[in-house]
Amino acid sequence: MAELQGSKPTSWWRRFRWLYAARCTLACVVTVVAVVVIVRAVVVMLRPEKLQLKLAGGRVAVDYIPSLPPPGNVVVLTFVLRANNPGGRATIVYANVTVRLTDASALAAKITEFDLPDPIEVAQRTMREASTKVVLEPPEDLPMRYVHALYEGRGVPGAEMELTGILSSHVGVAMATTSVVVTTYYCWPVTIAVGAPDSAADVTCFDKRDAPAHV
Repeated sequence: MAELQGSKPTSWWRRFRWLYAARCTLACVVTVVAVVVIVRAVVVMLRPEKLQLKLAGGRVAVDYIPSLPPPGNVVVLTFVLRANNPGGRATIVYANVTVRLTDASALAAKITEFDLPDPIEVAQRTMREASTKVVLEPPEDLPMRYVHALYEGRGVPGAEMELTGILSSHVGVAMATTSVVVTTYYCWPVTIAVGAPDSAADVTCFDKRDAPAHV
């Protein structure tokens, strides 16, 4: 009889320990799941949005050069970038952008380099065009051999446009910044020629991480 009475506390204690262990295990599982969900949400929020860029007509247009040296000793370039933000989470701003044009037929010799005057801001699920007009002073900003080629109507076919700037994502009414990444795009092939852009197809500008080997 004493053995049976003595076994009751022992049996109760075992059941208590099992219940306690089960509750602790369940609490740990719930905590792990919650942490995973929170981490995933933070990663998604901090992940930079993708900005898609295209050079309209694959062309940089040059104002007509009637004589040499150029009138006023300047050469005017005009081009249009088509920027698309396919994401629905954030507004994308591409700022402090430096544009570098290189001659692919001359071992990537630099043609010219300049900064975009304004940032490109694109709201979610929106496409916008950013038109740029740049005034260059040869030979400091543009080597004379390219000025001669443009004056003679030969232009510069097969050039490459490189854009490097700061890509940032902004969410909410307060436009809170969720990511800031230095991003480089390559557009190729690009034609630099006198006259307005024709009906040629746009040229896709690839993110440096996704660019083909030849770009």
